[in-house]
Amino acid sequence: MRKRKETHSERYYREALKLIPWGTQTNAKRPVEAFAGIMPFYINRGKGCRIWDIDGKEYIDYRMALGPVTLGYCYPEVDQAVREQLRNGVLFSMASPLELDLAKLLVEVVPCAEMVRFMKTGEDANSCNVRVARAYTGREMIVTCGYQGYSDWFQTAGSPTNGVPAFMKEHVREIPWGDLEAAEKVIRHYGEKIACVITVPYDFHENTSGDFVKLLRQLTSEYGALLVFDEVLTGFRLSLGGAQEYFGVTPDLASFAKAMANGYPISAFVGKRAYMEKLNDFVLTTTYAGETLSMAAAIATIGVMKREKVHAHLWKMGKRLMDGLNEVARGLGIEAYAAGLPPASFLKFAAPDESKNARLDFLFRRELYRQGIFASVRWFISYSHKQNDIDETIEKSRIALRRALLAEGKEKDIIPIPAS
Repeated sequence: MRKRKETHSERYYREALKLIPWGTQTNAKRPVEAFAGIMPFYINRGKGCRIWDIDGKEYIDYRMALGPVTLGYCYPEVDQAVREQLRNGVLFSMASPLELDLAKLLVEVVPCAEMVRFMKTGEDANSCNVRVARAYTGREMIVTCGYQGYSDWFQTAGSPTNGVPAFMKEHVREIPWGDLEAAEKVIRHYGEKIACVITVPYDFHENTSGDFVKLLRQLTSEYGALLVFDEVLTGFRLSLGGAQEYFGVTPDLASFAKAMANGYPISAFVGKRAYMEKLNDFVLTTTYAGETLSMAAAIATIGVMKREKVHAHLWKMGKRLMDGLNEVARGLGIEAYAAGLPPASFLKFAAPDESKNARLDFLFRRELYRQGIFASVRWFISYSHKQNDIDETIEKSRIALRRALLAEGKEKDIIPIPAS
């Protein structure tokens, strides 16, 4: 058999592994080697809802940089705000007035925000909120639900060689997201030992009821623990005020990051004044939290969201995609359906045979890359996804699903590899 020509992406990845562990900086961006030659491992540029890999192939993107790009790549108003601020400077010897301007915006649109501090990543913001909760309550135990980053307090259940001290396990309890029975059991058992329950308010799967966070709100209030929402993914995506606005559940503290600046690196931890004022009693600081380019980007991004019907568009286009995928699955006789909330839905394969579902999911994603559709586990919609992009995606998904169905009967030995 003739050997396939190596792509530029594959060659870059092979070279990168010599110098960079993983070959990249982000776990979810690690190349899926089973998709080598099909999935792009390196992206060269993006515009609107489309990206181009280093081999020159164009894709309609539904990963949107793992969620931060909500308006679209190179969104003119945001990039112009950054260019204008660049003329004034990136970082100064004292605070920038942009810090107050952005803080006012967040207090205006986020239900729980009475005070604000800035950081650079979602993990930073989550860790800061945990510190605030422990400082305010005088308690040490944390209850976590969902993914919150790489910090020691969250990674206690990892490999024994991951560098996390074993004693950290004594101070952390994990609840599977959405498990009402486990939440009741754990929180009632530890009660007044708990400093906070930190949870993703929506875990981007089929449970869209909000019942889980409503129960957490009730239980934390009962025991004097703080409720912390990790809105790194849900913030500025489900609605302007995040999942707390969408579900009507107000936490004590919340973390925001990805979508607030359309891809520029900034995060915020916000909350009720009584808790945030505890920051006056101890030092929690970092040099780059006041970096002005990202603040200018965040101000511009939130400005667009306030002025235009951005979130209505995300929901409308997301629903159009879900309806289209459902129609395609029905037309091909595949047991599958679109699930989740429209701004970030997914196609769930639902045959009784779970191994078949896993193979079809793998093959479907592989064929999508071939068709020029970049979609991972969740399909993030941006303001730049227009009706023609969605319709093109539906038609190419039809082709991809048909080919996946044909291949499934021939490739029984596939071991599916998750994309993140």
